[in-house]
Amino acid sequence: MKNKVFSVLISSALLFSCGSKTEFYVGKEKLSKGLQLYEKGDYKKAKESLKEAIFKSQGLTPTELMEARFALADSYYNREEYVDAIVEFEEFIALFPTSPKVPEALYKLAISYLFVSPDYKRDLTYVDKAGEKAQEILDSYPNSKYVGGAKEIIKKVNEIKAKHTLYIAETYEKYGKPYSAAVYYQEAYTKYKNYIEKDYVIYKMAYNLIHAEDQYQQEIQNYREQIKELDKKIDQEKDLESKNVLINRKKLLEEQLNYLIERINTSKEKAKELIASFDKAFPDSKYKDEVKNLEKESKLQNLLKKLNI
Repeated sequence: MKNKVFSVLISSALLFSCGSKTEFYVGKEKLSKGLQLYEKGDYKKAKESLKEAIFKSQGLTPTELMEARFALADSYYNREEYVDAIVEFEEFIALFPTSPKVPEALYKLAISYLFVSPDYKRDLTYVDKAGEKAQEILDSYPNSKYVGGAKEIIKKVNEIKAKHTLYIAETYEKYGKPYSAAVYYQEAYTKYKNYIEKDYVIYKMAYNLIHAEDQYQQEIQNYREQIKELDKKIDQEKDLESKNVLINRKKLLEEQLNYLIERINTSKEKAKELIASFDKAFPDSKYKDEVKNLEKESKLQNLLKKLNI
């Protein structure tokens, strides 16, 4: 009986040992094959062998595993399978943050994020990610050969963000929200001055600031009507506590009304400043005539306001 038990234990140990050795050699073999295919540029077959090598990574040294991980990510990248490339490059950087391959991984990761990002009219999450990865190269690897490429990526990111900001501004303008449009034209000019047509943006900013009142006319009218109704109720109310409640409500409405009026007046003053400095700032602008028309419109608005028209 003891001999049988002993035989079973020996057989199990040998089986386990053989299995471990098999996995050891399979991992090494797949890695070698995968790297050969990768070097030849056969990225489709390379990624399959490399995935098997990583899955059966028992026996692979940390350096070999690092090499396999990078080659797999780069195989996806070279096949323009950018979503998978992003996953693998992110994993590579997380697992091997001190690898000399990190700058290259960051560079290709940034490009991959740009390729999977939608157009400038939509969400910019992936565009922002691309910018972050490129900036990390500049901050952490300033002597890397990928610095020049990283700067180009950041330039592209800013171009996309400038177009996105202008698109929002133009959309607000299209739907009758001139003050909101002016806010985004201002943002485009402040943040992305080197990526926009400056005179166009200033002209558009001035145009929308002059018309800021259009966005709030209905709201202002509603506040005034509510205040007028409250005045009647305050006059009629006999109970002192109830009257104070109405007075406080009226005060809140008046604050909101005055806030909007102040915003409109400030917008018009800002527009005047932009118009007054436009010729000097942009003497050869093709928008000079449009800006002069804005100046006339602004003067007419002031005249009508004085006449209470």
